[in-house]
Amino acid sequence: MSSIPHYLTNLDLNYFTEAARDIPYQKVHSDLFPGVEVWIRRDDLLDPLISGNKAYKLLYNLIDAGEQGVETLITCGGAWSNHLHASAAAGARFGYRTIGIIRGERPPELSAMLQDAERLGMGFKFVTRELYRQRNQQEFPGHLGGELQNYLYLPEGGANFAGARGVFLLGKIIEATKPIRFDQLWVACGTGLTLGGLRAAVNSFPVCGVEVLKAGGSIRRDAQRWLAALSTSEACRRDQVVAKSVDLMSEYHCDGYGKYPSQLQAFQQAFERQSSIPLDPIYTAKLLYAIHLRANAGHFECGTKILALHSGGLQGRRGLQLGS
Repeated sequence: MSSIPHYLTNLDLNYFTEAARDIPYQKVHSDLFPGVEVWIRRDDLLDPLISGNKAYKLLYNLIDAGEQGVETLITCGGAWSNHLHASAAAGARFGYRTIGIIRGERPPELSAMLQDAERLGMGFKFVTRELYRQRNQQEFPGHLGGELQNYLYLPEGGANFAGARGVFLLGKIIEATKPIRFDQLWVACGTGLTLGGLRAAVNSFPVCGVEVLKAGGSIRRDAQRWLAALSTSEACRRDQVVAKSVDLMSEYHCDGYGKYPSQLQAFQQAFERQSSIPLDPIYTAKLLYAIHLRANAGHFECGTKILALHSGGLQGRRGLQLGS
């Protein structure tokens, strides 16, 4: 199996869909998951810069931007935001000016992620945490100052309906390309959009989400909200989306977002040594760690076939000195 990523060079929906259909599914050969057959869909290989679920969440937003004659993409995030990184790369590749609204004061030295985004042409506006809490309000981009024209505002994490449609497409592609009959699909959750979008699209097996931060119920609410929105959407109605509930596990975040305790480090090192599949410590390491813990605790029936979604974000490894 090739481990060389593709490059998304075209915003045509058919082109993107064919690229996504070519993503490999890799069976994991490891003693870390006793009694369980684990596979990983390698969406980290979709593109080296616009990878994983970020690509799907950006897809329809970028198509809409092209149809509307948008010149500038405005979005927001923290110093290690995968979405900011992917948005900057998409802007550079497809000809959009990009602006990132960043939580907190500008540090003396930018994170490696923001350095990448700046090299890709993204301009930054650093705002107070108090102001950043208003990021979901329609007038939030106005805090950039000056007169903004011909722009599209992408919410944090790409969490809008266009983003949900992109993840819905991913779910349909998984249904069409899965190499075996899986019993469960597992995904890491930071907002709930990816879980909701997949849950709406995938009908042949359950979708299980793993929280990577202390969310206080917001991820479940947002996942259910996106599931409901897709279920009643004209754009997805032909796919016969049925009402469902979301299955979300909140006990595997390792004490919070960005936390990387020694037991998670040891697991990631063992997993990568045995599988040769790189993980990012914020999302996919916690996802596979949750499956590992549940397998060792006997929570799965023997022979259960699990598909885990690799959501990319490998550039974030630099934040914890894991290499590039």
